[in-house]
Parts: sequence; structure tokens; C-alpha cells
Amino acid sequence: MTKVLNIADRLEEKKLKQEIYAHRHKLGTLQRIMQCASCHFRCAMCSYHLEAADSHNQPASPSADFHLCESCRAEFEDFLKMKNANEGTHILWHNKEWKKMWSAWLDYQQAIRRFKISEEYKQATELLPIDD
Repeated sequence: MTKVLNIADRLEEKKLKQEIYAHRHKLGTLQRIMQCASCHFRCAMCSYHLEAADSHNQPASPSADFHLCESCRAEFEDFLKMKNANEGTHILWHNKEWKKMWSAWLDYQQAIRRFKISEEYKQATELLPIDD
């Protein structure tokens, strides 16, 4: 009876391999999202390719460590001024929807950063390396 194979063990092993593959694929996608979201060579807002010299510019404000192109940096600075002073500008498109857009973008950037430093994300990247 020792030569009889247990089909249940083989099925369980196959299922486990499929789950690991699926998790690795999802984790790979997640890692690319995290990597692209913090790329120093793309504008964090519009994804415009930044030159190497542009990528070393100072952030828009001391509390915001975003790599922005010149145009987006100016818009972000206007947004911060409007948000902090709670007043509008005389620029046509600086309306409440524009302000909501920048608020949502800022929330998104902060959420990505919080997730990237979360214990669960760190554990997942350690447990399921993409390299085979």
C-alpha cells in the first residue's frame, strides 16, 4: 500500500501552485503600480516625461514630495494657495471641480504612500518574490 499515490495530496499541491502563481501575478501588477506612482522621471500628475535635470527639482512644498513638471507644479501651488487661504483665483478653470480634482489626486498620492509603507505590503513583497 505504500506505492499507492494519494490523489488528494496531489490535487492540493496543484491548487497551491496555482494560487501562488495568481498571487505572484497580482503582486507583480501591484509592484509596478507602486513603482510607476513614485517614478522620478515622470510627472506625478500628468505623467509627462521629466528630464534628468527636472527630476532633481525641489518639491512644490516641504510637506509634499511629488515630482511634478513645471506646469503641474504651478497648478499644484495654486491649489495649495487656494486650499490654505480658502479663496479663489481669477483663473477661469480654477473652479470647485478643479479644486476637487487636485484634492482627489492628493488623496490618491497619500493613499499610495500609506499602502506602500504598510506592513501587509512589505510582507507580501517579501513572501512572494516575482523572480523565479
